[in-house]
Amino acid sequence: MMKELVMKLIGEARIQRAVAMSHLDNGIHVFAYPLDASMLIAMGVSAEAPMRPEDLLRRRGAELETFGGWLPALFNDGGMYVIRRLSSEEEDGGDELDRQLEAALELLN
Repeated sequence: MMKELVMKLIGEARIQRAVAMSHLDNGIHVFAYPLDASMLIAMGVSAEAPMRPEDLLRRRGAELETFGGWLPALFNDGGMYVIRRLSSEEEDGGDELDRQLEAALELLN
């Protein structure tokens, strides 16, 4: 389900040449941001979420091999996100995209 949503957002972002976003029932926000030669994906939670920035950093730091490709970001509105520049394989929906999306969800839960 998540992979299909991300692929849809990537397609919309490419066509519109603008950020495409979706909000999931579990409170997670997903963004696709087109760059000239690649795509950024951001997944995160709003400022009202119970997670603290320290929690996110601690989880990421404890398993850098798994989570190191996701960079943490704190948005102006207080939302916490993890951001990743997708490889060409990931942009095409390869198996690595599944693994990376699972890792991002694990970081945020």
